[in-house]
Amino acid sequence: MADLLQIGLSGIYSSQASLTTTSHNISNVSTEGYSRQTVDTSAAGAQRLSTNFIGSGSVVTSIDRAYDQFAFTENVINTSSYAYYEQTYTQANQMDLLLSSDNTSATTSVLNMFSSLSSIADNPSLLEARNVFLQDASSMVNQYNTLYSHLETQYESVNAEIDNSADVITELAQSIASLNSQISIVTGSASGGDANDLLDKRNLAITELSEYVNTSVVAADNNMVNIYIGSGQGLVMGTVSQSVIAVDGDPDLTRKELSLNFNGQSTAINGNKLGGGVGALFNSRDNDIEVAMNQLGQSVIGLTHAINEQQKEGQTLDGEIGADIFNDINSTESMQNRVLSHDDGLGKATLSVRIDDLSELSADEFTLKVSEYTAGSTLSFTVTNNTTGVSQGVSIDDLSTEARVAIPGAGISIGIDSITQPLEEGKEFTLRPTRNGAKEAVVLENDAEKIAAADAEIKATLNSDNTGTAEFRVSAISNTSDSHYMDEENPLTIRISANTTDAEIAYNLFDKDGIQVNTTELTTPVDPLTGKATFIAGGVEVEMKSGFPAVNDEIILSFNETGDGDNRNMLAITDLQSAKIMNGNKSSFQDIYNNMLSEIGAKTANADVAMQSASILKDQSFERIQSLSGVNMDEEAANLLMYQQYYSAAARVITVANEIFESLLQASR
Repeated sequence: MADLLQIGLSGIYSSQASLTTTSHNISNVSTEGYSRQTVDTSAAGAQRLSTNFIGSGSVVTSIDRAYDQFAFTENVINTSSYAYYEQTYTQANQMDLLLSSDNTSATTSVLNMFSSLSSIADNPSLLEARNVFLQDASSMVNQYNTLYSHLETQYESVNAEIDNSADVITELAQSIASLNSQISIVTGSASGGDANDLLDKRNLAITELSEYVNTSVVAADNNMVNIYIGSGQGLVMGTVSQSVIAVDGDPDLTRKELSLNFNGQSTAINGNKLGGGVGALFNSRDNDIEVAMNQLGQSVIGLTHAINEQQKEGQTLDGEIGADIFNDINSTESMQNRVLSHDDGLGKATLSVRIDDLSELSADEFTLKVSEYTAGSTLSFTVTNNTTGVSQGVSIDDLSTEARVAIPGAGISIGIDSITQPLEEGKEFTLRPTRNGAKEAVVLENDAEKIAAADAEIKATLNSDNTGTAEFRVSAISNTSDSHYMDEENPLTIRISANTTDAEIAYNLFDKDGIQVNTTELTTPVDPLTGKATFIAGGVEVEMKSGFPAVNDEIILSFNETGDGDNRNMLAITDLQSAKIMNGNKSSFQDIYNNMLSEIGAKTANADVAMQSASILKDQSFERIQSLSGVNMDEEAANLLMYQQYYSAAARVITVANEIFESLLQASR
């Protein structure tokens, strides 16, 4: 006969397990990541009685948690997606508010500056109008400086978040690996115990990890899991985890990158493919903040350089040719700051990037890779536009006479300032033509009389029959007492001689009747780095600012009556406000800035929509998990009463068994 006492005890044990589990559920109703647990019982083995079997109570077979792998995986994916779009929106919105706000936008200051230029055009001799322009020009430049500074602060903040995220990911990876170990020990023990709470903790850590990066979970032995992030990099393999570390970028040390590190061996990670919040940080930094910096630089470079160039076409109140009002965008320092050398151990050189053509200048960056180098002779590169991916080859055939090569269609040229260690094939440089434009912008001129409102007294024009590519301008009137100084009736002509070489230009001077006025052929050296040369003719300095002349090309210097009340050059400067001289002569400076605002505004709006959609999906997947795994207090309260009655009934069985046993003892006495 079945042991009634043991049957009662089995009921006690089963009901006690159910009561404990229900109490555990109630205690963890607010615990994040907790999955509701239930006790599974089954009938104990029956005992044979004649031809029948009599039950012998119940046994606890397992304590299970309410869990759906599909719902969990879906929630992990949706968590990563939401974190990505939330971070993208946060960064884009920050830029949008900065660049488009009436209080911080550069538009107002630019309009104020051109308004003051118009005032000079109306009153070219009025010093007060000129002083107002200088003040407005300083305000405009300061506004660009401030915008760049704010973008730089946001850039540094993103880098700091990437650095902090690396530490958090490493800690989560270590936690998951540790939980894997504990779960393996528990589930692999002889008793085959459950590890429900450990499994919940691991899932919570995985979900938290998915906020930072895309996370893939692959089941392994002994209920362990392997964790892969991004595009398939292994982060946790069973009980072993890798560290994620933030490292300085190459060639830009301020541009943080991530690497997987294990036992001192590092493997670079493409941050833009990580997904989650970290992937959004990389994407926002590389494709939004950096692009905005470049576009901001493109706008102010075009604006200040165009005004400077037109200023040099005019004459000041002192009768001098105008000089730069704003910083020279092609100063040696500025040109060299546009080039970053990769730390690849393939040689060392100082390169510079000169901006030659505003109409072709874009906000794009380039990668320069050495394809061939022969010391003192040949240097060839492959230049790749990092935005479009288009590559083209450029080369210098004779380093002894040339030190600059143009990049076709880019509006820039590369100068080879020095080579301190032979360049090997594969050596790379990164070119950033406009990155520092807004940072470096400054007003150089503070003397109102130096503003060249009038047209220059001497003008340089090209003979229409010229076959060379050179462009010239009068750069200085050095001696009006020169015997050949031009007047209205006596122009002077510079004619390029046949003795011209790549390194030196030979020329002669001719009067209006075609009679040579110099006795000995004149020469001027060509700077191999800048390609510029300066001609001296009749007390006037003429600069060859670009290109190269052909034999018999002529530059005609003629008198151009001007005076204090002349405003022709200032009118030309004010016309620059709406001139389409950028982006292939399709955009003005303001168009560049407005296009930047439109792009950022569109990105912000798109990110907002994507974030809202991702939020809905994330909430739905979380609710799906909660509907299955969440603790329902009403249900647990009912279970508590049921298991309490179960416990009492089982206890009554034991009492009955004890009473029967006592009766048997009494009967045997």
